[in-house]
This record gives sequence, C-alpha cells and structure tokens, in this order.
Amino acid sequence: MMKRFSIATTLLALCGMTTTMAQAETTSDPDSYKIYTGLGYGQYSFQWEDRENDTSFDEDASMLKAYVGTKINPYWSFELAYENFDEASDIDSSAEIDGVSLSTLLSAPINEYFSLYAKGGWLEWDAELYTDIPAIGRITSELEGGDWLYGAGAAFHVSDNVNLRLEYVRYELENNIEPDMDVASVSVEYQF
Repeated sequence: MMKRFSIATTLLALCGMTTTMAQAETTSDPDSYKIYTGLGYGQYSFQWEDRENDTSFDEDASMLKAYVGTKINPYWSFELAYENFDEASDIDSSAEIDGVSLSTLLSAPINEYFSLYAKGGWLEWDAELYTDIPAIGRITSELEGGDWLYGAGAAFHVSDNVNLRLEYVRYELENNIEPDMDVASVSVEYQF
C-alpha cells in the first residue's frame, strides 16, 4: 500500500509540473492544453488459474474508477487513475482487486464532436483471492504487482467542458495465477 501511495504521489507531482510548464507555454492558445477529471463505471471479466492449488476462476463483476489527466495537445495526454474492481465470485472462489494506473492516450480527432484514442500504461495493483476447499477450509492469498494495460476508446464531446468516453481495456496481470482482466467502461469527464 505504501509503495502504491508513493507512486501515486510522485505521479501527481509530475502532473503538477507538467501543468505548470504547459500553462507557461500555452498562454496564447488556451485550447491546446487542458486538465481534466472523470468518473467511470464498467464491467470486467476476471479469469485466473492457480496451478499450485489446482483451482480456476472465471467471473464478471463491476468496477469504478476516478481519474485526473492532462492534455498536452489535441493528440496526446497523460492520465492517473484509481480503479476499484468489485468482488467477483465463483462457486468456491472470490477475488477483489484495486489499483493505481498511469496511462498515456494518443487521440485521433475525427471531427469537433468525436475522437478515437489508443491507451497504454502501467497498473500497480493489490489482490485478495479466496478459495474454499471442503477438506481444507478457506485459502487466502494476498498478491500485489505491477503490469501493463492497453486498450482503445471513443470520446464524445458533449460541450466545451464535458466529454463522454466509451473504453475497452485489457489488464495482463502477470503472476503465478496468470490472471487477465478485460474491462468495458463508460466515463463522464470534465475539462477545466
């Protein structure tokens, strides 16, 4: 948890420095740079296989995220997010994950109201996994790690300050349980 807090603090400081530099460089063109924040809701599919304990898991659940970003220009931005994945459960197994991610987005504006983007980044995560085995009882595993994420999305510009985003992201959490998470989400975003 401390590791994730220190990473988040460092990333926020970097966003703050980027903000200061961008404001100094774009005083003559306010549309070339914006800070934004957003809230999102999504559904995720979580799959893993624990070879050591001979168990597997495949379930869907919901997730919430909150993010803040900085738009360097109309084509490139950085984003820091907190992502909370609700508990997903199977017959005798359950999993709960949350994490902090840093991503970059490359956008392709189609027109003034619509743009497509590709997203890539890094997720620092914590997971709690529970398995109930009749002869043994409950086995609890706590894992943490950091892994890549990638995805794509579409942004709809509702007004000068409000965007609606649809997004699909794959998280490849490489650990001894080899989990994968696919997330489809919708977000409302406010640009300052």
